Amino acid sequence: MSECLKYQKPDYKCMEYAIISHNIDFVTFLMNEYNIKIVLDYCAKYNNLEAFLVYFDQTNDFNNCVFYSLIFNIPSLLEYFLSHGANINGKEYGKTALHIAARHNSKETVEFLISHDANINEKNKYGQTALHKAAENNSKETAEVLISHDANINEKDKYGKTTLHLAARNNSKEIAEHLISHGANINEKDKYGQTALHLATEYKSKETTEVLISHGANINEKR
Repeated sequence: MSECLKYQKPDYKCMEYAIISHNIDFVTFLMNEYNIKIVLDYCAKYNNLEAFLVYFDQTNDFNNCVFYSLIFNIPSLLEYFLSHGANINGKEYGKTALHIAARHNSKETVEFLISHDANINEKNKYGQTALHKAAENNSKETAEVLISHDANINEKDKYGKTTLHLAARNNSKEIAEHLISHGANINEKDKYGQTALHLATEYKSKETTEVLISHGANINEKR
């Protein structure tokens, strides 16, 4: 390492490599000697809990850490940040902790967040709720939890898409069935005039197409 530093001043790329390789000594060296910040995205992407904890130890950044703690799926860590004042409905790049948990199908985390007053219908910068993210990522168990806690099934994102549109596009058959059984508007159109059936056929979501047709989707609907 010392030989490398003779020829190159460390930068954020070095920090990324240190996090990827789980070289915690180099991570702390770069942070302390060159003031290069630990990037939490890298900690999450490369599952480096130790670097994540070093970041927190150095910054006490409760609000940012609460988001990334979800990736490590350690409930006690999430609870610790919230108990010390982290904003449960705070946003990072437009998304809340509930959006992240729904995307990763972290059922227990979603239940925990809802029980601590997370806003279930809060939208991200694309106008999506946590239920949109669950439908988009085929997070069946999480979708069921959100629906059981009265998430708005027919809420639209900025493109006019409901959760059923996203379930259809991503062939989330079981989520589509669950949404329909709880009152999803099967023939609702997005801002481009597309129904869920249009998207299911366009993206070759065969199983979801069959579900939609069996529940009365209008096969003659025009865009």
